[in-house]
Amino acid sequence: MSANLTAAWPYGMISVSDRRVTGLVSGEIRTNRSTKMTVFGCADAHGVIVYNGIGTDDAGRTPSEWLMSLAEQQVFDLSFADILNRIVADVEPRLIALRQKYGSTRSRHTFVISVWEHAVPAIYCISNYERADENGEAAKAGEKLTVSRTISTPNQIQIFATGSHPFRRNLQAISGSIKAGALVNRVKALCVKAVKDIAYGRGLGRGAVGASCQWAFLGPTRDEVWFGLDVVGGAVAQETPNLINITANLSLGGTFSARLGGPGQLVKESYAGLGEGVKVAHYDPAQKRPVFRELVCGICMSPIPASHRSCEVCSYERGSDRSKLRRRRTAQPL
Repeated sequence: MSANLTAAWPYGMISVSDRRVTGLVSGEIRTNRSTKMTVFGCADAHGVIVYNGIGTDDAGRTPSEWLMSLAEQQVFDLSFADILNRIVADVEPRLIALRQKYGSTRSRHTFVISVWEHAVPAIYCISNYERADENGEAAKAGEKLTVSRTISTPNQIQIFATGSHPFRRNLQAISGSIKAGALVNRVKALCVKAVKDIAYGRGLGRGAVGASCQWAFLGPTRDEVWFGLDVVGGAVAQETPNLINITANLSLGGTFSARLGGPGQLVKESYAGLGEGVKVAHYDPAQKRPVFRELVCGICMSPIPASHRSCEVCSYERGSDRSKLRRRRTAQPL
């Protein structure tokens, strides 16, 4: 499982996704640095895709890699309607095979595609167990994928979450900030906090949802695309979402920024950093891709991506211990 959240309003769209993958059967943490977000441009729209459910298939490929395989076939040069159909045609047989092997509970899967269509934001859901136009979800995966869309009206704020759902207080804070005309950075921070609160509030940092998040902001035009990585304890480098046919801006801190991608380009498993950030990965000529280092925490044994300054699980536990200590110090005797 994962946690994804999208907030869309007439002037912007923010999507956030955690990066943890757990074993389909064991439930144990396998990695804290999986890229579950793809930003794209196509013939008549631009948007962002996130997912929850299957972390990797039996061949070790992630759903992000399924999408990049379609991109290599130039599927994302087509219209958005054609892209939806091609994703369903590609993914449905994969999920049916997983359902037959692992059962209908473990094979639940959803893609959320948030797009700007003719300068209007829309959120689509491709899933075998939930819909964008209905509340709730099925306990078991169906055999077929359905495509649904949120029902929106002009000037409406849309907030759509899949996987592990955020707390109500977080959703209210996001909606309230947008209504108050808050800066985009403030709305983004609240969306990221909503996902982190799932990781720390329910799983105590060790559950199926991780506390490091990739995020993307998309404006109505393709020139208004920013993305990045938000890590508890800070990051030495920015591991970015995948890009298909679009340019995105990446803040590196202070006045430093970078631009990645462009029309006709596919960018996957990328990162950008200053100084020590260049040590995050190395290029493997045999695999024709960068290989990212991921260490193991000597205290809790959780994976630590090389881009992280500290262990996200231990960061939670240290913060929790300090909070308890402060409460003890301020407690007054009866």
